Amino acid sequence: MISVIIPIYNVEKYLGKCLDSIIKQTYTNLEILLINDGSTDSSGTICDEYAKKDSRIRVIHQTNKGLSGARNKGLDEAKGDYIGFIDSDDIISPEFYKILHKNLVETDSDISLCNFHSFTDIKEINVNKNYFKSITYNGADFIESFRYKNDTVRYVIVCNKLYKKKIWNNLRFPVDVRISEDEYVWYKCFYKANRIIEIDLMLYYYFKRDDSITNRVYQEYSFKKEISYIKALEERIEFCKSNNLTKFLNNTLIYKYKFLRKLYITTPQNKVPEFIRIEIYKNIKYIPYTKRLKIYLKDIFK
Repeated sequence: MISVIIPIYNVEKYLGKCLDSIIKQTYTNLEILLINDGSTDSSGTICDEYAKKDSRIRVIHQTNKGLSGARNKGLDEAKGDYIGFIDSDDIISPEFYKILHKNLVETDSDISLCNFHSFTDIKEINVNKNYFKSITYNGADFIESFRYKNDTVRYVIVCNKLYKKKIWNNLRFPVDVRISEDEYVWYKCFYKANRIIEIDLMLYYYFKRDDSITNRVYQEYSFKKEISYIKALEERIEFCKSNNLTKFLNNTLIYKYKFLRKLYITTPQNKVPEFIRIEIYKNIKYIPYTKRLKIYLKDIFK
């Protein structure tokens, strides 16, 4: 059985389409956990109504703990052999779990993943399943060779994957983090996976909406996302050191320095948060001289 964990907070406009796409899966052996995370709109009522119509649905109402807290509650309650996460404003292909489960079982993998497609209108979704490529790899080997590219988001997000439950043993989302939660856990999941199966089908559909959690908190120059991301990189650096992941450590350090300097240089001087300013000078000796010069010049001519 697959335990599908759906954190829910004030998504009354989108929740029905999300839940419909889950209950209509061609793979039917599902436990559907709706974690109503203190919604103040009608989301909780919608959850209860769906539970009356489908016995596979279990609703858990809790005070607001954020996305991490809701996902962790789902993990604590899950009874299935496999774990999946769906965001409550997204939708999935009718064969999403059938395909991911089939590939996971046939290859004896610990994680099965597909690609995703961002959309603003449901009409944009068009999936061709006639031909696709697949690849298997060891998770620890993968993160050791990991490089940041335009298409690496599919590895970081948790919702486009199916996991064996054991991957989440002794692993939870950080409870004090409400932005970039996936950045704190994805590489830990990969590190624990002996085998991962990846297919290039787009079976998960991410809805881009103006009132999402992400867009609500990213006010201009608020830097909440960037600061959380830097802290996630710092935690990853410590993880690499503890597990002797030398290449992943070096790549993460290089990316952190590049991220910091670009952020600092491109931000208006009076808008740079003190946290970013401290981090840039704490790491200044690791930044190439030519890039360091730009930082100094910015300070001089502020």
